[in-house]
Order: sequence, then structure tokens, then C-alpha cells
Amino acid sequence: MKSLFVRFLMVVAMLASSSFLRAAEADSTFNWNPVMDAIIQVESGGNPQARNGQYVGVLQIAPVLVRECNNILKSRGSATRFTLNDRLNKEKSKEMFKVIMSRYNPECDVDKACRIWKAGIRYTIKGTQAFVNRVRSVMKKQAGK
Repeated sequence: MKSLFVRFLMVVAMLASSSFLRAAEADSTFNWNPVMDAIIQVESGGNPQARNGQYVGVLQIAPVLVRECNNILKSRGSATRFTLNDRLNKEKSKEMFKVIMSRYNPECDVDKACRIWKAGIRYTIKGTQAFVNRVRSVMKKQAGK
């Protein structure tokens, strides 16, 4: 009887592990490009040199976000690190976006991604709804091209 119970626990653990892996795979294969492209249009109009105070680049990235990306990468055992100058590189900015989403939005929710990008992880619905609406509007226009 004990052996049967142990086997049952092993099967449950394997199923939980495989669903966890599927969720992780979904995150890594989710196409963030339409969302990022729309946010780029809203944030900087596509200008990689755009500056607004501490916010720089196409995605208007603050130094604190670069530090958080590096902390996430370090916690994962990755040797990759971003610099403040990477904010001026569109592709590296997109990579930073994906790192943040992988940690704080693993369910790949588009509205949540917009809210996090606009106001951080302690966002409010009310405080971010206009940004979500603008990004959704741009996404709709871009999809119609």
C-alpha cells in the first residue's frame, strides 16, 4: 500500500512539473512583438534616442528597470547583464521588456503587461487604464495594416 502511495505522489509530481514546464514554454514562445511595438509607438514614437528625464530609448526605460532585469538574470544564473546604454538599443530594450514580463507577468496578459510597463508592479487599474487603451488602440491599427 505504501508503495502505491509513493508511486501516486511521483505521478502527481510529474504532472505538476510538466504543467509548470508547459507554462514556462508558453511564456518563452509568447509573441510580445505586437505589444512591444505598440508600447514603442505610445512611449517614444519609435525614436531610439528619446529622452524624458530618467526614461530613455524606444521603450522609455528607467535605470531602476535595468537594475531589476540584471537582478532577475542573476537570480537565474545567467551571465547576461544590461547596461544603461542598452536602453538606446531597440532590440536590447525589447529583451529587457521580456525579462520583466517573464518574472512579473508569466501568464502573458497583455493588459497586465501594459500596466506593469506604465506604472510598475504596484500599478492601479485606474491609474493605468488610459495607457492600456492607447496601447490597445495602436495594436488594433497595426494589426489592420
